Amino acid sequence: MNTAGLRTLIVDSDEISREVLRSKVQRAGLMVDRERPHGLVAQQTIQEMEPDLLFVAIERPLQRALQTVDFARAIVPDATIVAYTAEWSPMVERRLMQSGVNDFLHGKISSSQVSAVVDRALRKASASAVSAPFEAGGRVIAVVGQKGGIGKTTTSTNLAAAIAGEGRQSVLLIDLDTRFGDVAIMMDIRPEYTVSEVAREVEALDRETFLKLLLRHDSGACILPAPRDYRSWLNCSPEQIQDLVRFAAGLFDVVILDTPGTFNDVVAAAVEVADRVVVVTSSELPSLKNTALLLEHFSLKGLAEEQVIVTLIYGHDQEGPDRADVEFAIGHAVDHEVPFDRNVRKASQLGVPVVGWRPGSPAAVVFARVAAHAAGSPHSLDALPDAAVRRRFFGVFSARKATRHAPERREIAV
Repeated sequence: MNTAGLRTLIVDSDEISREVLRSKVQRAGLMVDRERPHGLVAQQTIQEMEPDLLFVAIERPLQRALQTVDFARAIVPDATIVAYTAEWSPMVERRLMQSGVNDFLHGKISSSQVSAVVDRALRKASASAVSAPFEAGGRVIAVVGQKGGIGKTTTSTNLAAAIAGEGRQSVLLIDLDTRFGDVAIMMDIRPEYTVSEVAREVEALDRETFLKLLLRHDSGACILPAPRDYRSWLNCSPEQIQDLVRFAAGLFDVVILDTPGTFNDVVAAAVEVADRVVVVTSSELPSLKNTALLLEHFSLKGLAEEQVIVTLIYGHDQEGPDRADVEFAIGHAVDHEVPFDRNVRKASQLGVPVVGWRPGSPAAVVFARVAAHAAGSPHSLDALPDAAVRRRFFGVFSARKATRHAPERREIAV
């Protein structure tokens, strides 16, 4: 048993490399619980062990190592994942950051580097253990979608503009997309201060200073953009992001979080502090598969049904799966359907949410309903009874399916 309380795993196909790293980890005061080579055995160990600290060797073939990282982040979103390699590549580093790696070590790894990693992992675990529950304040809405290009950021920007445009609630949109961060472009604003800068200093901020750092959109919503350089996220922890969201929720009626298109510790942190989670999916097969896995993950984590709002967006006018097909594929009711609407793309090109540019267009009308539903506006209830019935049906269906296949699930490494 690890005396420091961190379950630690090394995934490296080179036995000598594992031995060298293990000795450095031990000198840092941490015992390594298990060591595995890359492949299915590593994935099965991750699933069974759920490590708090995971070291992953980035070796050839690269795709196998990257699959290990992606799998680990999906199974243990709160874990500290450290990738290491003898050779540095900017493309590999960017891909690792997109996958949610917390640290990337390259070249000859020193004992001091390993000690620093272990220290950060211990602080992260300690902060998670003693973190205070989310205090009542403004409503926090996390917008998630497990594939790029499905309309997640379009949804976030339109929710912010729709709620702010009503004039009854103050709104802050925070761009937490560690991959691309397109909120600033889609809202046609020029970033001055970004999430990573503000999150690192949130403990020293007061109300007046914080509000001065935000950008105000013509819709009335305030914006805190993502950094343009993804490396800026490296020094910003999920705990700091949660502290930022809690602080913001004390100042705004509604805080909307636009998240990355790949599940990582930032998405996990956003969902953890959210009152509502808007799950965006398209009707394309990869999106449906990822959405089904995401919804199953939320169910296993105990997320209440009423917290989740599934929104289906049709990104093209070609014939494809209908609502019933999508609901069957994801095992969950669809709460809202956003029809294909050319006005959405035109509005994005102008840097204006479609709810502000063409409020009567088909997509804008549905985005306004999603906004009302997520924000808890009374006039959102007209669309809910039918969806509520479907949610109950799919809840029962999913529970039966989970019970029937429970013995086999842990035997499968995806």
